[in-house]
Amino acid sequence: MLTVLRSYAAWLVPAALTLLSFGSGNEKAIAQGAVAKPIAQTLFPFSGNYDVTIAVEPINEKFSRAIERAVSTDAPYGLTEYNGLVYALTDFSTGLFTFNTDPTAIGLEGFPEGFIEFSGSGANKVSGTASATALIDFVNLTGSGSGSLIITGGEGIFRGATGILDFFENDTISPNPNDPIRGQALVAGTIKVVPEPETGVGTLVGIGLIGTGFMLRRRCLRSAS
Repeated sequence: MLTVLRSYAAWLVPAALTLLSFGSGNEKAIAQGAVAKPIAQTLFPFSGNYDVTIAVEPINEKFSRAIERAVSTDAPYGLTEYNGLVYALTDFSTGLFTFNTDPTAIGLEGFPEGFIEFSGSGANKVSGTASATALIDFVNLTGSGSGSLIITGGEGIFRGATGILDFFENDTISPNPNDPIRGQALVAGTIKVVPEPETGVGTLVGIGLIGTGFMLRRRCLRSAS
């Protein structure tokens, strides 16, 4: 039995080293091939009109939290619903509002990160971050704003999506501060999807391990007999 084990070990070490070298060599070859091969990406032009509702929750005299919801009847790819959480810094002397999903970007500490998300009844979805500014006319109770929605991920056909969607919005403000702000927004831009790189290294190593196990078993049986 000791002879069998010694024979087994003596064969296993070079076999394992050969297998590792084989996997490493193929990984390098795949990496080298990836440099020469252009990466294809799919572009999804986007343009949609949304009816927006914004519930503003004051945090203190300067900062507030805005919970945004919007629906569209013409947004492409089934992205007819929008939800977002952003933070706002207000300058009441000028009526300027500065919005960001990152509260620390406007000087607000100790609050969770916000988000933006487009979805619908299907599987498609995109999500990301936002920054914007808006100017409020407190006399006429109107507002207008614009900003960028930075897409950092998605689901469905938008898995791994990136891109920038710009938006332009006009709002009407109720004299009752407890009422939500309502408005219309045009969202437009391009969503990009780059396919995840495929590599055969894992498959090759897996096949090698299966083959190695089979050969080891046969060698053990021959040595035992």
